[in-house]
Amino acid sequence: MKKISILMAGVAMMLGLGFTSCKTDTQPRLDKPTEFVLNTPPSANNTVILAEDDEQGSTVELTCSQPNYGVGVVTNYQVQISYGENDWAEGQFATIYTVNTQAKISIKASEFAVAMCELMGVKVEEDRDKFQPESRDVFVRVKAFIPTCPYSDIYSNVVKIHVKPFFAVRVPGKLYVIGKVSGWDINNGAVYLSEPSNDIGSGVYTGHIPMTAAEASEGFRFYTALGDWENNSVGYQVEDNATKFDFPASGVFESAAVAGKGSWAFNNWEDGTMIMTVDMSDPNNMNVVFEREE
Repeated sequence: MKKISILMAGVAMMLGLGFTSCKTDTQPRLDKPTEFVLNTPPSANNTVILAEDDEQGSTVELTCSQPNYGVGVVTNYQVQISYGENDWAEGQFATIYTVNTQAKISIKASEFAVAMCELMGVKVEEDRDKFQPESRDVFVRVKAFIPTCPYSDIYSNVVKIHVKPFFAVRVPGKLYVIGKVSGWDINNGAVYLSEPSNDIGSGVYTGHIPMTAAEASEGFRFYTALGDWENNSVGYQVEDNATKFDFPASGVFESAAVAGKGSWAFNNWEDGTMIMTVDMSDPNNMNVVFEREE
């Protein structure tokens, strides 16, 4: 059994820097592309056996053309799968949650397995009796788009591959609080926020974090993954500095957040529990809300 935590919004955030909008005062309007080709992978004539351990390097590899938007932009690519060649109506297909920005797409076995299980009606552990372990045909297409430009969406042709899945369900994603409250230990996952169990993939993380005045004064930031100080960080600013604030008398503090290492720190926090909510659902408009629990 495999439980997969997919930080959809966190990944999109890290990949989303540098996207171009549909039209600004200094940039031309993007062309609407008319051609987008998904290549038939070499593995199409064989059975792709998904391995439960991502560390073993089991992936599904795809390549596609690059839509011509008329100007140089970073294109997003998101893979969709179905069990029927023409099953692309709402509810008939599943989406791979990780977004790629390269025309060479590598999909983790765990994410592909989750999508296959969703098509079987398997979304939680209790759905195990619906799981079908046999290998089967899977139809694949790719959606290319620019996040800030609705008319940029274009879908590729459909290719067929044969895949053997394993049982995999999604669990709420975690966002780790790293600061004095966690001993400034990038490997300490004990202090974290999480997505609601009924809204996995939302990119909104909440937690009730006990925090002393000294811990709040020294500051904290967030990480979508442990083990690496330089990447996966969410902070008040890009630079690695703590910004000092006075916690409002109203008991609620709000601010924007960015992909960076700038920490939030509070001069006048009194020992207590801080309710933290980090909204990463829109990588171009992230925000935080910190509230004193009464």
